[in-house]
Amino acid sequence: MKLYPRESVIFADDFHALIAWYQNVLGFKQTYLVEDEYHYCTLENENGICLGIASATEMDIIPDNRKNNTVVLQFQVTDVPDFFDHLKERGGTVTFGPSFDKKGGFWFGGFQDLEGNPFWVVDENCP
Repeated sequence: MKLYPRESVIFADDFHALIAWYQNVLGFKQTYLVEDEYHYCTLENENGICLGIASATEMDIIPDNRKNNTVVLQFQVTDVPDFFDHLKERGGTVTFGPSFDKKGGFWFGGFQDLEGNPFWVVDENCP
């Protein structure tokens, strides 16, 4: 059996608003959109990271407290403090950090999207 990567899917309360947030704040581009019998959008950034956005209601998902997700997506950036400044300038929410791990020699922190989905971010020095 071979396993291949696909986009991680985020269930949205407000489908169009969440797509716009990823485009305007994180620079993702829309690569695929379905708005017929269901709503689904694929986004991709310049480094090839793909995310899917689906309507939570249409998938019978009732998002609860999103900060309690059991899966957290993690991104790598060149400069975590600069990335957090970028987020704040565009109305993003930093949930912790930026912090520096002295033992490992890397920066890290967390943020959330428009609907409160949590993400971690580390710099390129993180093992």
